[in-house]
Amino acid sequence: MSCILTVIESKNKEIKNSALELLSEARKISSKKNIENKVIIIGEYEKNNSTQINEFGINSLLIGSTDKISKYSPELYRDSLLHTINELKPEIILFSGSSIGKDLAPRIAANIGYNLVTECIDISIVENGYEIKRPIFAGKIIQTLRFSKTPIVVSLKSNSFAIEKIEASEISIKQIDVNISEDKKLPILREIIQPQKEVLDVSEASTIVSGGRGMKEPENFKLIEELAEILNAAVGASRAVVDAGWRPHSEQVGQTGKIVSPNLYIAFGISGAIQHQVGMINSKCIVAVNKDKNAPIFKFADYGIVGDLFEIIPELITELKNK
Repeated sequence: MSCILTVIESKNKEIKNSALELLSEARKISSKKNIENKVIIIGEYEKNNSTQINEFGINSLLIGSTDKISKYSPELYRDSLLHTINELKPEIILFSGSSIGKDLAPRIAANIGYNLVTECIDISIVENGYEIKRPIFAGKIIQTLRFSKTPIVVSLKSNSFAIEKIEASEISIKQIDVNISEDKKLPILREIIQPQKEVLDVSEASTIVSGGRGMKEPENFKLIEELAEILNAAVGASRAVVDAGWRPHSEQVGQTGKIVSPNLYIAFGISGAIQHQVGMINSKCIVAVNKDKNAPIFKFADYGIVGDLFEIIPELITELKNK
């Protein structure tokens, strides 16, 4: 029987939200196509991982975890996956839009001769195949691709799909052989250098407080950091301030940064150029603060405040501290 194969990642032995998006979409496809829904984890695996994903109609979970590939290695992950793919012959393979997914999906497609679609935001079942949509030209145009022939490899754009669960069910779990030849040169991980303080990842956060050029200078981001800490939020930044060296690239929200979909996105001093809009337009609620009443961000913000952020942020901090 034909199948869909979903490749998921875990971080610190926990299943990431981007993986849950994949599993939700895979369940819909397998249900509509009446094909088996198979999932593979390569790398870190914990027994409780299966309970984290048992609400997505999965038929079988394949474990390709060994000590040798607990950390990402492009060649080893590729070789391990190719063995399973050649055995299962899935008609569609799903990857996340994470840095690993973006690196691994084209390697797999190139090695087995599958069609490849990246940055996918919608998958539809059509007669004799699939219809897939993806944004191009900074999100100004949605490209529609139709595939009458399978198999295909698809990487999903992160935070573009709703996570929809069904009733929990038993999952068949199988350990697969990870064949690594003795002469294969393995990378050696000497040390993992952690950040000086633990920070929330903007792509995973439910609340984000972002700053742009309107912050005027990097030292003023202390206001953003203080407000974010009170709200238990992640700190985000526009491309302009990242390019200026004010903030790290890990905080950049936008087309060339991270795509986010938090419950609440607060933007201070961000004009709202299309490149930034692409990265945060799927936020449930957008609050914009800018002294320019004609800033583009007000066109798509749910709430807008025209005013001086250097007066508004301290007021917010004081008010929240008093509650």
